[in-house]
Amino acid sequence: MNARDITVDLRRRISTAEFQRDERLPPERALAEDYGVARGTVREALKTLETSGFVERRAGSGTYVTYNNAEASRSVIETTRPLELVDARFALEPHMVRLAVLHATELDLARAETHLTAMESDNNTKAFADIDEQFHLALADAAHNPMIRWMMEKCHDVRSHAQWNRMRTLTLNPAIIARYNRQHRDIVNAIRARDADAAANAMRAHLDTARRSLVEATI
Repeated sequence: MNARDITVDLRRRISTAEFQRDERLPPERALAEDYGVARGTVREALKTLETSGFVERRAGSGTYVTYNNAEASRSVIETTRPLELVDARFALEPHMVRLAVLHATELDLARAETHLTAMESDNNTKAFADIDEQFHLALADAAHNPMIRWMMEKCHDVRSHAQWNRMRTLTLNPAIIARYNRQHRDIVNAIRARDADAAANAMRAHLDTARRSLVEATI
């Protein structure tokens, strides 16, 4: 194991809160024994972590965690641009609905249908945006993968940022809402038919519409 491997492992342990903010890490000697390396290798890894803001080394006291996962998440939420979010969703949601095809129960589909019916019956942009989020979270639930559900929650946290209110005003209107609803219906129908390719393609078409509307709004 080299210094880079130790850096990666300690970063993982810190970011998952095994070591929490303001906690003192084990001494270099103990870490060296745990990892089976020389103290100099551990020292090099700690130096890298300090440079990247994960720890602070205090003379005569030890090495303390300075990374704050909540603050890091908030920074991403506040700085992610709308098009960046859509691109992230392209990487996540087509596979998410493939998993829904495999794992969705009738109760999962009924919940998605409830949100879909609500969207189809109301053209109010604020109401639509709120129910749209719940619809996509329902699809995440239907995938029965807690990690995917968590990632979708983070995507929706980004959509709560102030810049999204402006983008909704620019992009949502009765015509685009009607188009989104048709695409939502295609996604649900494909999941109900247990057609993974159709579900993934329908989700990609939906996200492509969202991307195009964002691009047109910023021209």
